[in-house]
Amino acid sequence: MEAVQDHSIRHARREYYVTESSKTKWKVLCKHSTEEQWCRWELRGHVKCNPSYGIKHIIQNVKDQTGYDVPYQKAWYSLKMAREIVYGTWESSVQKLPAYLGAIQKYNPGTIVEWKHKGFQASTGKYVMGYVFWAFKPCIDGFQFCRNVISVDGTHLYTKYKYKLLIAAAMDGNQQVLPLAFAVVDEETYPSWKWFLQQLSRHIIRGDEGCALFLTVMADSLKQFVKDLCWQAGSEYQLRKFNRIMDEIKKQDVKAFAYLDAINKEKWTASHDGGWRCGILTTNMSECINGVLKGARRLPVSALVEITLERTVHYFHVRAMKGKKMLQNNQLWTDFACKMFISWQQKAVEHTVTKYSHAQQSVGRYQAPSAASMVKDYYDVMAYNNTYSKHFEPVQSEDYWDDPNFQLVHDPTIRTVTRPGRNQTTRIHNEMDWRQTRARQEAQQQQGDSSIQENVP
Repeated sequence: MEAVQDHSIRHARREYYVTESSKTKWKVLCKHSTEEQWCRWELRGHVKCNPSYGIKHIIQNVKDQTGYDVPYQKAWYSLKMAREIVYGTWESSVQKLPAYLGAIQKYNPGTIVEWKHKGFQASTGKYVMGYVFWAFKPCIDGFQFCRNVISVDGTHLYTKYKYKLLIAAAMDGNQQVLPLAFAVVDEETYPSWKWFLQQLSRHIIRGDEGCALFLTVMADSLKQFVKDLCWQAGSEYQLRKFNRIMDEIKKQDVKAFAYLDAINKEKWTASHDGGWRCGILTTNMSECINGVLKGARRLPVSALVEITLERTVHYFHVRAMKGKKMLQNNQLWTDFACKMFISWQQKAVEHTVTKYSHAQQSVGRYQAPSAASMVKDYYDVMAYNNTYSKHFEPVQSEDYWDDPNFQLVHDPTIRTVTRPGRNQTTRIHNEMDWRQTRARQEAQQQQGDSSIQENVP
């Protein structure tokens, strides 16, 4: 507010008046604007919080500023109150969701939003929230220049209610995750996953041939040593080496071997998939979650959608600039592809070639293909630039949103977390959870903490 006042006096010389002022929003309009001569000048300011700011930050900040050790429960309640001031409650956020998603579609045409309501309240005339799916238009368009592999994953939302977040992502030509689509569902069940995959097929894949849908499944009953061998078998490209590893699994655990051998090998092995996975061996959603949605899983649903938009916009901006720099450097391929090509080229020097056909050489009918011709199109710098060529338009303030054609309410039957603090879960941890757990354990080891807890949620 002080900056606007100072700028108005020193430079703009524009008088204004405040039309809206709250703890999170401040809006001013030109003072000389009238109905007869309307001035479109306006300025809006929003207070935003860092969604990754957590309880440990509160405890540490209070300690640094006051020397007081705030109890965990008090820090938890304080953070809860602060988030509700900025983002609203989960219930109010659900009511806001149709209008906000509609605004994203309004300012970014082609963005997909799909709903599946759980029911209808005749007494209120409102629908009960079931599933919601959203995919941004620039991401949909950018996918056609990426590898034809889609990774999907699901994870908890750490909110008052036990909803789940489903995510689909692709990999661009520079080995970076491109978020494709998101969905919030009440549970990870067969119906919810089926509905999510149907939306992907309808709006993202759209009948394209040769698109692999990639899910990672690992039997929890497999021993860790056998799991390691399973990974080696699945990631091995040479058939003879794959068979050798499978023989070793059979020696270690006959039941594990029978379990793996019964699964269609095209579904989980690089040696049998015909190249459809394009070298992608895991869902690897941890980068997408930690980058695009860091901290957002603790926010109400509308704020969660807003974070997915903001982080995706940031990705597009940064990567578009990176692509322009590659073009300026006259690169043929992306940074990742160049690095891999040089590495393999250096390794190829160690190989020897034995000539078997002198006649073929002398006649000149044979010409070895260029190594560059073997590089896939999605590694091309132009393909990378095309991935991020489309742009997003900012979503205007709520004053400019259209009224949705339906009203939405939270499902009161959804289970709630009844105690404050960390949410407990019995969910089988995915790759993202494993990475977070390993990071905590390494930090504890560095601090000399010998009492590391293996399964901290």
